Amino acid sequence: MLELLTRPVRWAIRRGYQPADGDPPPTECIVVRPGPAGARAATAVPAVAAELGDGFGGGLALVLPTYVGRAPLSSHRETVEELVTQLTDLPPTVAARPLVLVVGMQWRDDQHDEAIARLGQLSEIAASRGGLTFVGIAMPQAGKSRMLNAAFEVATGLGLAGVAWVDDDVTFSTGCIGRLLEDFLDRGAQGSAGASKVPQPNPYAAARLLHRGKQITKTPKFGYPHGCCMVIDAELAARGIPDRYTCEDDYFCFALLDPRHDNPLHRTHIVADAVSYHLTGGPAGEIRHRVNRSLLTAAVLMADFPADVAGRYWRMYFYGLWPLAPAARGQGLHFAAKKWLLKSIHFGWFSRVALGLAVRGVAGRPRREIPWSAYTRHAKPTASSVPLSPKISRGERA
Repeated sequence: MLELLTRPVRWAIRRGYQPADGDPPPTECIVVRPGPAGARAATAVPAVAAELGDGFGGGLALVLPTYVGRAPLSSHRETVEELVTQLTDLPPTVAARPLVLVVGMQWRDDQHDEAIARLGQLSEIAASRGGLTFVGIAMPQAGKSRMLNAAFEVATGLGLAGVAWVDDDVTFSTGCIGRLLEDFLDRGAQGSAGASKVPQPNPYAAARLLHRGKQITKTPKFGYPHGCCMVIDAELAARGIPDRYTCEDDYFCFALLDPRHDNPLHRTHIVADAVSYHLTGGPAGEIRHRVNRSLLTAAVLMADFPADVAGRYWRMYFYGLWPLAPAARGQGLHFAAKKWLLKSIHFGWFSRVALGLAVRGVAGRPRREIPWSAYTRHAKPTASSVPLSPKISRGERA
């Protein structure tokens, strides 16, 4: 009955977001394999597997998507150096696999030469670690999902077992990447796995308020891998991310969600002792744009996927908003009341965004894009500001 009632609304929302179709953007790659062969430039993504040859079956890739305007070369160098350090000390089961480090460098306008130059310098850092293959991808700026799809194409051509990626504003606990990949392999290299995400608010009043609110609204049992540090299996990588979706972690959550299972997220896993730290929030206006984008993404995904998947996600998304979703329990009536209030605000904002899409769909004036809403302040926690062995709270039960 509920499906019949929501079907017209979901149909209208789907029609209310119709991004323009487009071909994958052109790429230019720098490929460095360990040994005397050196670097090769001007190789397109489809030709990378032929360039590298055999010997990568069952291997793993780690991808860093970024862009020239995101940060200066010095910051990109520090990030790649941190990743190379993470890939130097690995558990035996991970170290035994072929490893590929992929850096995706997107560019705008006249930044093409700068993108190629940066990839060349970053490849030298990777070459300092024996056994690590480097692939640098230069691409006109077209979004994170497009860059990840290019990396997935490389990984699929090489026959890799899994592809991990990280954001460029994250700091990792010691051994985080190795532990993440070890857990992924131990689970049969199936589905997805993600690091535990520990946010720290940026120094804005709105950011601190948002951080406090999220401590109440989150439900750890319903946590799924976050795009700041996660890995997916070869099957998902081969399918790629449809152009319709700009938020890769939410898309893979829906793709893996099993609505008929007692634990609908059993195909995903959060690795408690692999920890990523990141700064969140910004000025109030930027937070508003960011939240709006997140709500648009959720509405589109719930409209696109089968009703049973959307319904199960709804109960996780609005958990605590009884009677529209299960009531929060496990931390007392006072906490449940605070969660209900915040989830009510969340629901009201979501409803306005979703109905806006539905009206566009009925009127035949669909939205053509969901723009990325990056915070102006680009920074990441320093190693000295994060604990070496954090305690990850599991919070309320669900």
